[in-house]
Amino acid sequence: MDKVVSSAVRIAFYYAIFAGLWILFSDLAVETFIDSANLRALAQTYKGLAFVVVTAMLLLILVYQNNRTLEKSNDLDSLTGLHSINMFIRTLDKSIRKLKPNEQIILGFLDIDDFKTLNDTIGFERADLFLQELAVDITEITLSGSVTARLQADQFASFAIIDTNDEFDMDDHVLGFQRLFAHRAKKQNIDATCCIGVALFPNDGVTAKELMVSATEALGVAKQQKNAIQYHDQALTNKAMQRRQMVLDLRQAIQEDKLTIVYQPKYDLNTLTVSGVEVLVRWVHDKHGFISPAEFIPLAEDNHLTSAISMLVVRKAAEQLHNANLLGSGLKHVAINVSATEFNNLEEMRALTQFIQKLDYFSPYVRIEITETATLTDIKKSVGVIADLQESGITFSIDDFGTGYTSLTMLKDLTVDEIKIDRSFVSEIEHDERSKTIVNAIIAMAQSFGVNIVAEGIETAKQMSLLQTMGCQEAQGFYLAKPMPINELVTHLKENRKLH
Repeated sequence: MDKVVSSAVRIAFYYAIFAGLWILFSDLAVETFIDSANLRALAQTYKGLAFVVVTAMLLLILVYQNNRTLEKSNDLDSLTGLHSINMFIRTLDKSIRKLKPNEQIILGFLDIDDFKTLNDTIGFERADLFLQELAVDITEITLSGSVTARLQADQFASFAIIDTNDEFDMDDHVLGFQRLFAHRAKKQNIDATCCIGVALFPNDGVTAKELMVSATEALGVAKQQKNAIQYHDQALTNKAMQRRQMVLDLRQAIQEDKLTIVYQPKYDLNTLTVSGVEVLVRWVHDKHGFISPAEFIPLAEDNHLTSAISMLVVRKAAEQLHNANLLGSGLKHVAINVSATEFNNLEEMRALTQFIQKLDYFSPYVRIEITETATLTDIKKSVGVIADLQESGITFSIDDFGTGYTSLTMLKDLTVDEIKIDRSFVSEIEHDERSKTIVNAIIAMAQSFGVNIVAEGIETAKQMSLLQTMGCQEAQGFYLAKPMPINELVTHLKENRKLH
């Protein structure tokens, strides 16, 4: 039965019951309690008036409640429980009117490619279940305060208010929805892709209608390609496509073993002999040439490629240093950098540890290097990860030390083997007394804990001399040696031995 009809029938039913009971009991009450004929006539008159007033109030309440119920049901999508299109438009319009000067709105439409074919292939029940679970997934990754709706059978919409003063990675946010869709499809064993169209307020529209038209136009362009993301602003689309292509190229470079490594020597400041090396990964793109690690490592972190890169770096360093006969005789330790996302992933760190242990000729020299801020994410977890590494015979170093707000507490809690003083302090020790005092304090503190101390980023002879005076044990930097490939490292070590 139609909702409107059922609502009307319900109201009529309640009214009939009330009217029947009123007539029956009110007449009985008048006849029982009033003896006078004149008073009975007067009572019947007032009883009629009361009936009109009470029934009017009852009808008002019933109609109001039913209208609210109907309005609420019309505001929600019956399958997913998300906002309906009407409610979404009203909320978007209201949000636009309340925007502050430093705020903007990002609106995205997600549409499943070839949904009709998918429906026919997997069946309506399974398709409905997929849409329901996708709706839950979408609401879980939206920004705080976001509003999400199901506009059509296979089309979802979401908008969020963002502060223009904040650092907000729009590309990654939008890509997150596409990654989430791919994950849900894979989990349900469904072969499906989606397209996303994006519009921004006020660039692409200043009303809810204008903004939604812009998002629809962007989605239309994306659907011509399938499995694509399109911004209404073409410049943003080009940026997103370039980023996506870069990720594909990076994944291919890892698979085809095209990433290379270089070594930056570390020196014992007492003897100025090479004591170890830090292994650094490099990527020379076929088209774009040298890509900075500052550019591709964040991409690797966002796309779960850091573990594969670490494995590649370990394997190549082990092979090259072993073949060059540098382990032990020339180098006491080999530092391998691990990203924050990998370090904070227990499974990935255990996999890396096991991989290093299998290289028994290499593992005794390995020193895992991680930034201080990465260990601060979860100190308790960091303690466990470091303990696992050290139990496996792998030493541990904290890079960029001194930049975190809890350096002293961290050093107390973490049983690290080495700390590296951040280059921002080292570069200032010649001219800034405060930096010099901080470096002095770090060295003294590390010595009291029995932790090896390394100064990084040395660029002048004066800096090196001051660090030697302070009692710093090791150092690295362009003044001593730049990163170099394995053949140059072999030559450099030979010359270093001859010199000393």
